[in-house]
Amino acid sequence: MTYMRLAHDPVMRMLLNNFVNQEHETERKCSWMPATNITENEQVFHLEMAVPGFSKEDFKINLEKDILTVSSEKGKDEKHENNKDQTYRKREFGHRNFCRSFSLPEAVDKDGIKAEYLNGILTITLPKKEVVKVTKEIQIT
Repeated sequence: MTYMRLAHDPVMRMLLNNFVNQEHETERKCSWMPATNITENEQVFHLEMAVPGFSKEDFKINLEKDILTVSSEKGKDEKHENNKDQTYRKREFGHRNFCRSFSLPEAVDKDGIKAEYLNGILTITLPKKEVVKVTKEIQIT
């Protein structure tokens, strides 16, 4: 019963589909999936991905049918890759390939999707379609 209620919520459907789509071919090729927050208000959904150390040119965002895929193929830390004589005493971070796919709910206006990268956070704005409320009077016979 609870699952059915959650499955009809567009945000929960997006999250549930994301876990179902783990077998998506591009996801198997990636070594890391960044943490993502999904928020919603009356006008938009926001996807916020924690991806520090990248530049906006490193990201690739694709929309195919109802699947939004965010990826980067920046790979290894290029600064250290060029200096082969350097030995790490300790290494706790680097830039790895990543990808993340999301099934979008029908409520998203796919033509209005925008992305912004600021202070290590990639924010994707997914505007909602305007809902036209049609009122129809039913005659009793």
